[in-house]
Amino acid sequence: MRLLKVELTRLRWRRAVFILLVGCFLVPALLWAGMAWGTRPVSDAEIQQAKDMVAQNNEANREAYDECVANPESFGVAPGDVPEEVCREYVGIGSDEDYRWYLTRQPLDAGEERKGTGLAVISLLSALTMLVGTTFAGHDWNSGSMSNQLLFEPRRRRVWLAKAGAVFATGLVVSAAVLALWWGAVWLLAGARDVQPSGHTWGLIAASAARGSLLAAGAAVAGYALTMFFRSTVATLGVMFAVAVAGQAVFVAVFGEAALRWVMPTNIAAFLFNGYEYYDGYDECVDVGNGLDCSGGLTHISLAFGATYLGVLLAAAIGLSLWSFQRRDVP
Repeated sequence: MRLLKVELTRLRWRRAVFILLVGCFLVPALLWAGMAWGTRPVSDAEIQQAKDMVAQNNEANREAYDECVANPESFGVAPGDVPEEVCREYVGIGSDEDYRWYLTRQPLDAGEERKGTGLAVISLLSALTMLVGTTFAGHDWNSGSMSNQLLFEPRRRRVWLAKAGAVFATGLVVSAAVLALWWGAVWLLAGARDVQPSGHTWGLIAASAARGSLLAAGAAVAGYALTMFFRSTVATLGVMFAVAVAGQAVFVAVFGEAALRWVMPTNIAAFLFNGYEYYDGYDECVDVGNGLDCSGGLTHISLAFGATYLGVLLAAAIGLSLWSFQRRDVP
């Protein structure tokens, strides 16, 4: 416990870490401001402008609509269908409520934000906490202070675990605080605009935020473990980029959409949102008369699978890092 407190103190006083932690609070605040502005209620003037656009569109398509009603067979209207209804859809005659499609923004929907800006905040926190773990370990290797630390505590496993514990605790507390503030601000905004979602929706949001905090803390440990293994911040950042961006893009390009089950973003989504579904076989769509049924190509990834996938990757990084730290010479 004493060693953990020492590492927490060292982590707290690291300037680069302080800047990254400030970013964990500042950038989500800017994202919230952008979301609040982008979902602000539309004015009466904007609604009237959208209705005028619907009226203009209907007037432009009126001639085609009248021709379709007069000669429905020429427009492919099936026998037994109501020509007025089918022709209205074919030529694009809008109803009184279609003006909503012409509005430049949609009202706030906290349930939708869970997989929108909420996911963006979690992704940002994970990236920043991973950098916290990376820079924390990288400084010890770059400055040569690691050998001095081992003079005071020669048991390498204890040193490694104490540093990892400090990184994990910091990532967990900071991410949990940021997500609590974020969703608290969304709750206040939804209440002020009278668009408060149901309790069930807030339950889903709370569960996703809790798992997001664990994801960010795990990312911090992963960044720390990889840097302890490579003993270089630059090498760790290169590996992160290769795995998170280039490697996964190449993996999907080579093995097709079926490989989406094994890429990191898909499993992160499954972990955060209690499962994830994606299409891996559009060629399995069948014509059902009034459209295409593509459910045959729908693949579901469970929360358990996503958690196992991420856990195995983290365990592998930790295992290799611990083994390397105990066996390799420290300069």
